[in-house]
Amino acid sequence: MSTIIVIPCYKVKKKISKVINKSLKFAKKIIIIDDKCPQQTGNFVKKNYKSKKILVLFNKKNIGVGGAVKRGYEEALKLKAKYIIKIDGDDQMNPKYIPLLLKNIKNLNADYCKGNRFFSLDIINKMPFIRLVGNFFLSIISMFSTGYWNIFDFTNGYTAISAKALKKLKLSKISNNFFFETDMIFYLYLNNLKVKDVKIPAIYNNSESNLIISKIFIYFIKGNIINFLNRIYAVYFKKFFFIKFLFIFFLLLFSYYLKIFLYFLILFLFIFFIIDLFNIPYRKND
Repeated sequence: MSTIIVIPCYKVKKKISKVINKSLKFAKKIIIIDDKCPQQTGNFVKKNYKSKKILVLFNKKNIGVGGAVKRGYEEALKLKAKYIIKIDGDDQMNPKYIPLLLKNIKNLNADYCKGNRFFSLDIINKMPFIRLVGNFFLSIISMFSTGYWNIFDFTNGYTAISAKALKKLKLSKISNNFFFETDMIFYLYLNNLKVKDVKIPAIYNNSESNLIISKIFIYFIKGNIINFLNRIYAVYFKKFFFIKFLFIFFLLLFSYYLKIFLYFLILFLFIFFIIDLFNIPYRKND
């Protein structure tokens, strides 16, 4: 089994050794992407690890976690990976769950598996309050934007994807910043690929996270709104757009004159929600 692990690195020099040491036995190769890290994590890895299983790449400028992961994905495909694991370098994700992610891809015919921390009250209670509230709210709106109503914890960066599925995505369209994980799932939906949640706890080791909810909140909202509109157009309106537009226009006009516009809108949104929730008939592989 050709499994390659991709680890984007930015300000994780103190933790990266633990992650590498615990990950080596699970992969054919580990790709470290130094995203212009001010701590020079990439140089630290090159100096302390001589294993041929470890490949260190350097970005000439900081392009964001998504951009770093995409570069790692592209390199993994060049190396003929069959499965690619993405894990962060801050030691908040335990590599021992890598076999579980891979098992779900192989046995459940999933294309993409991701961790979900929201499955135990004990684990949830350990999560910093601002991150708990922020992640919960962002996960709710991400359900609307991506169309995957059966998954949660969209910002979770512990993932596995098959090379076959990855090749179907146009990585250049996917966000380079922290919106990467949510944007990735949006494009998986557009390509009719199956996403599976896997219960995996996080390790809260008092390390400072590079993801600060207050700084990313606005562009997450913006990105989700744009993806929601794009998804609705692509799935429900792209084919015979003009006819559907006229149909809705006349219904709205009719309801306006009957002074029941609000009731019509509520009914329309309810019907849309039911259709979208059960993926009828647009999703065939979930």
